[in-house]
Amino acid sequence: MTRSLRMWILAACLLFPSLAMATGGNSPRDYACPLDPGTFFFATYYTHQWGTDYFHKGKYINGSTRLYDNIGIARPVYFTNFGPFTADPQMLLPFGQIALNSQETSGIGDPILAATVWFINDREAGWVFGWTPFVYVPIGSYDRKRPSLGSNRWATKQELCVAKRFGDRVWWEVAGNITLFGDNPDANDANNHSTSSSKNAVFGAESHLSVDVTSKLMVSADYYYQYGGETSLHGVWQKDWVDTHTLGFTAAYMLASNVQLMAHFNTDVSVYNGVRQNEIGTRLAFWF
Repeated sequence: MTRSLRMWILAACLLFPSLAMATGGNSPRDYACPLDPGTFFFATYYTHQWGTDYFHKGKYINGSTRLYDNIGIARPVYFTNFGPFTADPQMLLPFGQIALNSQETSGIGDPILAATVWFINDREAGWVFGWTPFVYVPIGSYDRKRPSLGSNRWATKQELCVAKRFGDRVWWEVAGNITLFGDNPDANDANNHSTSSSKNAVFGAESHLSVDVTSKLMVSADYYYQYGGETSLHGVWQKDWVDTHTLGFTAAYMLASNVQLMAHFNTDVSVYNGVRQNEIGTRLAFWF
């Protein structure tokens, strides 16, 4: 394993898109269609992600890197009133396995506390505006010498989203976010020594254009972007920031009036640092 690849993978915990689905990526209509206050929503996610092409500073390095993960997420949500607004306090609990070449590990990820507040929820006109603060609690499985699901650092993401309905069947959602990171006091350097690590902010954006094909079937074209997150080890910046564009497709089908099955496929179309990856995933959700 090259030194640059080793440094990147050990510094980039919680920037894998499958975990970013919990930490930064939304499903289509997560913002557009909030449920009524008093509704309990529960979803389980599974994603599989894989990649072999490694890029460093925008240059293709090799196609023999073996990176994959299998991630599950349990997500309970409760919709309630927050003053005059609808809100949905929730928790996301990631778990699974991740592998890089000959190194493989499994465990739990950092739990994520969040709550969207819809300041505008005009169902008649089809306008939605919401804000979501996320807090990542660093208690997940962590080993500084191996790729880990835990990050060993506090983080918070602040996200804003605007959604507009066109006609009766089409929604367009656009969101922007920034993630701020605390320090990791037990990171790993190139010589397998413990050191401190800082991480710059990550800026993100995403868009979902979804349409109701029938009363039960919805499809969506998805776009995700992440930039930033350069890390330092013992005060030395590693030039490992991400600059990644991802395209995706999602389909969701109503199995019952309160049960939905969703599936998606995402693929990185441009990677500056890291492994270009593909992702398939499912979400099973029900509410009452």
